[in-house]
Amino acid sequence: MTDAIPFHRLTRRHRECLRGVRELKGSKEIAEELGIEKSTVDKYLTEAVKVLGARNRRDAALQLAAHEDASDTPADAPDKMGGHSARLADPPADPPMPVTPDDRIVRAPGGSGEQLPAQRFPGLSMPIRRKGQRGNDLTIGGRLIWIPAIAISIAIGFGMLMTGLQVLTGLIAAITQRLS
Repeated sequence: MTDAIPFHRLTRRHRECLRGVRELKGSKEIAEELGIEKSTVDKYLTEAVKVLGARNRRDAALQLAAHEDASDTPADAPDKMGGHSARLADPPADPPMPVTPDDRIVRAPGGSGEQLPAQRFPGLSMPIRRKGQRGNDLTIGGRLIWIPAIAISIAIGFGMLMTGLQVLTGLIAAITQRLS
């Protein structure tokens, strides 16, 4: 029965997602482990279920586990898109970068402790918290500079709104006078 099931059509990602299901992990946990979105994991699992003709993702994971046990295929075996080579050396392990508590990305795929991407404007720190960050990195002086800058921006915006409304009111008044 396992010979008729097309395991060769499963990609590396299909197999990784099914192994996660076999380890009783949810889609969110598998996604975090693989560094992909939860919806992508669900898509891979749905495709794998269709390819294997399984009833559900759990059944597909059990079929893959039985196939790998029967064929003695190691869990990290090369897939059809590429593989391991004796001519290729393992990539060197990067030493961990020093991280301050505010620079941590809390929900990053690799776990916490990764550096934030470089800022677009190196000299300008924004007064808002970025996605995945516990707090912002502004000093007290930076915060004191942003307070009047935001207040001035709000005043200018309000002034532009009032000017626009005044022009619109004048335009409406001129049109009604011409039509009457």
